[in-house]
Amino acid sequence: YGPDVNIGKLKDFHRRRLQVLVEAGPDLLAFETIPNKLEAQACVELLEEENVNIPSWICFTSVDGENAPSGESFQECLDVINKSNKVKAVGINCAPPHFIESLICKFKGLTGKLIVVYPNSGEIWDGKAKKWLPSTCFDDHTFELTASRWRDLGASLIGGCCRTTPSTVEAISRVLKNRKQLLA
Repeated sequence: YGPDVNIGKLKDFHRRRLQVLVEAGPDLLAFETIPNKLEAQACVELLEEENVNIPSWICFTSVDGENAPSGESFQECLDVINKSNKVKAVGINCAPPHFIESLICKFKGLTGKLIVVYPNSGEIWDGKAKKWLPSTCFDDHTFELTASRWRDLGASLIGGCCRTTPSTVEAISRVLKNRKQLLA
């Protein structure tokens, strides 16, 4: 990133990685932790140029709960993705969990695509002490409580990213499966 990065350089960076992944035959391609509209556009254009027919999603991160890390609005970022038939879902990953509810609501108003959310643990890196500070608001139980709310708000795929654990994902899965069984 920086002043010398353009869409051509981003596509060059991602092209071979995309080709290798496509050759491996995955069921799904996930472009994640995207920081800006330009990189989202590069991913969309590459899917077209390489004629990729594997379902894909593009997930952004957010450092303020309102915008992409670049400062661009999600409206700007999603406009590029909404024009693509190759990208089946959009969402947020590796952002603090307390941002997720409002971002699901925002994304629901900006796209008709499926919504994907997999936040980080909410822990914060202390660069001076060189350690993670525990989350004061999110633990496995809180993920379990909020996962069904996220689904009710419109998230179709829900998981965990950095510093979440297998037990976090298990808690999310358990509550979503239990709710599904109650509704059946």
